[in-house]
Amino acid sequence: MRLREDIHLVADVGGTNTRLALSVGSVLRKDTLKRYDNSAVSSLEDILNRYMLDLSFPSVDGICIAVAGPTHGDWAELTNINWNIHKNALAKITKTTKVCIINDMQAQSYALTVLDNKDIVHLYGTREIDKTKRMLVCGIGTGFNIALSIPTVNGVVVPPAEAGHTRLPVRNSTEQKIVNYLLQKNGFAEVEGVISGRGMALVNEVLYPASKRSSREIIRSGQTNCETRHVIDVFCGFAGSYFGDLALTTLPEGGIFLIGGLARALRPFVDENNFGMAFCDKGRFSKMNRSFGVHLVLDDFAALKGCSAYLTQE
Repeated sequence: MRLREDIHLVADVGGTNTRLALSVGSVLRKDTLKRYDNSAVSSLEDILNRYMLDLSFPSVDGICIAVAGPTHGDWAELTNINWNIHKNALAKITKTTKVCIINDMQAQSYALTVLDNKDIVHLYGTREIDKTKRMLVCGIGTGFNIALSIPTVNGVVVPPAEAGHTRLPVRNSTEQKIVNYLLQKNGFAEVEGVISGRGMALVNEVLYPASKRSSREIIRSGQTNCETRHVIDVFCGFAGSYFGDLALTTLPEGGIFLIGGLARALRPFVDENNFGMAFCDKGRFSKMNRSFGVHLVLDDFAALKGCSAYLTQE
């Protein structure tokens, strides 16, 4: 007689919305996917109680929450909403002792081993993807962060990171102008100050102060407007340069994978002359950087699948 596979509850908790689903074994059940508006409730516990009631599930065999913010062992805090999430509260609601809280970027990295290749698009460098080797996820959206997937004999290990708050590298006078602006404004020029949605708008503000534009407006007119195309090229240069540094730092032979709304919007604009040239501008290691592949993840449910993969591995 075949034993029942474990039923897990997985959640992707952002600053604006929370998405939840059930997974059976390591397979996500998309028919159980629900999205909740965080502003309509006072805590994640309210959402979990409502979800369990909606699906008539009194308990699950495990729960994994991916949060947009730092984790601290048994609890986590969200960066863009005043919520703290504690393991004991999650265990009480779901009636399970198998409770995990990970960073949302870690979840994206755990997902890489289970994602279908049809949900991954090649952007630059080698096309080969090797999921048995180190893989690096770079998230470009409201903010910026990374997660490195490290294969071991006991499964994948993904350490947390806060790469968005490291110092922004500079290659030329245009980039220096933007960094000088950040230094004058904030006293420090961090990666997230440019490589993010708000960062693209900032690049436009520095280069074309008479024409204020949002990142959405810049992307929308990038094919027809020479100013916004220049902003995008400068942005891609910053990204290529920093990702090239990360490639040499982490040696992700399995590939580099971009996620996030802005990363997807940049797909038509990434080319050899902006991103590629900066990615490989590494002196005597320029040739080595050409051996890495850069790809774009299209799967909207990657973080949830990552939570499921993490629970299954655990």
